[in-house]
Amino acid sequence: MANIVSERYALSLYEVAKDAKKDELFLSELTAVCEIFAQNPDFLKVLSTPSIALEEKQTVLKNVFAERMEPFLLNFLMLITEKNRIGLVSDMCEAYKEMYYLENGIAEVCAVTAQPMSEALTEKLRQKMCKVTGKKVVLKTAVDPTLLGGIVVKVDNKQFDTSLRTRLSEMAQQLSNTIA
Repeated sequence: MANIVSERYALSLYEVAKDAKKDELFLSELTAVCEIFAQNPDFLKVLSTPSIALEEKQTVLKNVFAERMEPFLLNFLMLITEKNRIGLVSDMCEAYKEMYYLENGIAEVCAVTAQPMSEALTEKLRQKMCKVTGKKVVLKTAVDPTLLGGIVVKVDNKQFDTSLRTRLSEMAQQLSNTIA
């Protein structure tokens, strides 16, 4: 959950993007920026380091992103760098995404399985979740072999766990309660 500072910056960015009818584009580009920072944590450290002059940081941002993103979004990155808030960019991105999803009737669903799901099964699950939530669904999948089988689905703050690991654990707990 993003903090209040991140939410305010994200809200300001979202309002500008929405007015310009570029809210989806900004989400895509901001997400890409956050992925770059996640893959290159030293890059974010450079932008956060107080001993490096602001002009140098802004030059680096321009060199890396000027040709890759909307000018307003680049200016936003330079502003949050100037205000020493660049370290919160991931939280800002998350808050922006939440606003975009809420306003556009989108639900993010995460499905974790023991084995990778086929394309057909993934699409079937996405369609089922669209019916359950009544929203468009962005389905993210992950693999966790420790589940043994079944599926764990997370929607909003709810989790539906039908994994074999959980069922075996529940059975073991019932047996130990029965025997004890």
